[in-house]
Amino acid sequence: MGELYRNFKEKIEFVDKFLLILIIVVPFLLATSIFLADLACSISGIILIYIFFKKKIIFFRIIRTEIILMVAFYLIIIISLLFTKYFEHSFLASFFYFRYFLVSLSIFYLLKKYDFFITIFSYSLMFTLLIVLMDALIQYFYGSNLFGYDWPGRGKEDSFKHITSFFNDEKKLGSYLVRFLPLLLAVIYWRERKKNDLLSVSLILLVGTIIFLTSERTALTLYFIVCTFYFFTSKNKFKFISCIILIFTCLFYTHPKLNYKLIKFTMDQIQGNYSDLKDKNGINLRYYSYEHENLVYTSIKIFQENFLIGSGVKSFQLACFDLKKNKLKQFNKNKSQINLLCSTHPHSTYFQILSDIGFFGFIFALYVLFYIISIFSKFAFKIYKNDKINISYYFLNVGILVSIFPLIPSGNIFNNWISLILFYLLGFWLYLKKTQHFKEDVYKHAK
Repeated sequence: MGELYRNFKEKIEFVDKFLLILIIVVPFLLATSIFLADLACSISGIILIYIFFKKKIIFFRIIRTEIILMVAFYLIIIISLLFTKYFEHSFLASFFYFRYFLVSLSIFYLLKKYDFFITIFSYSLMFTLLIVLMDALIQYFYGSNLFGYDWPGRGKEDSFKHITSFFNDEKKLGSYLVRFLPLLLAVIYWRERKKNDLLSVSLILLVGTIIFLTSERTALTLYFIVCTFYFFTSKNKFKFISCIILIFTCLFYTHPKLNYKLIKFTMDQIQGNYSDLKDKNGINLRYYSYEHENLVYTSIKIFQENFLIGSGVKSFQLACFDLKKNKLKQFNKNKSQINLLCSTHPHSTYFQILSDIGFFGFIFALYVLFYIISIFSKFAFKIYKNDKINISYYFLNVGILVSIFPLIPSGNIFNNWISLILFYLLGFWLYLKKTQHFKEDVYKHAK
């Protein structure tokens, strides 16, 4: 720690110190104040622009392809903004979307310039997640967290106990943990800690327990996806899977109300037991739920009205209202069809992209998804366990996949909270992708 402090004090330039501090506090701010997290993001972007023009940084050239792709995606968003009828509503979210790209580039810049940045960051991230986990446990056992937030529904007879920690009334704790868990695993192996597997498994089990106690079904599904990918890297697969089974068997057995919410209620939704809509064969299976099916249907109808460029970022609800006003809603006299349903977003990443920024944005999103899948096709079953860069890069790809996973409901992909987390991970991903060691070693073995 003493050496890190000396490096920070003596080897980092003043402006870079400010940028570094802003970057490493983002995970904590994302858990406590999205406004401050977004502010830190914006200021770090301004600092990076200042550094770029003052020092004429040249090593951004090695990621010029990725930068071009970022610019292309931003242009798709801007073109959608220029032609949308909801210009005022979409302006801020669209025009300033580039700030997320600057977060990625800021992280890449710090990693490229300072070898010890990853060490500083690893301590910061570990400390932040331990604080969040500790706060969640305090709320679970004592009813209130460090900020005095009670778990939602406390004191009500018909409510079941689920925790939210610093997020108060918002059910984001599970999503926060499962999105940062792959980054934490990547950092652990990146630094070549002793007993990496023991530390990783301990954190995975602790995070999984907290996610279960949040009752967030999507987060728990994504957590098991992360566990599946970790399974391929584990040196002792039997012990790992045994621990997972034991922990969650105990959790499901000792928390019957959460058990019902996470399994029984979900299966009833999928099977359509809460809806009397059935097809001619009597089959009642749904895409997650009747409401989610309606939202997907609505996004498709909006897309059909705005095929190439979409209706504009964050315009789903307004576009839905207009569809209803124009009498494009299909009435359900026989209760055999689905209807338009308006919400802030369609709760599906790819259908939101389809409706918000149209065909070109959707093709771009599919390209990213299949690119990540192609990486796993090369490395998922060829993990070089003695190489820290390979394993770290592997987990960063898992983290990105978690944020863009297509088969389950999702949050608003253009929301600043989700976007910040995604592009935060992307900064580390860019660095490892372009690390010379990775290029020479991994691709040589992958041929």
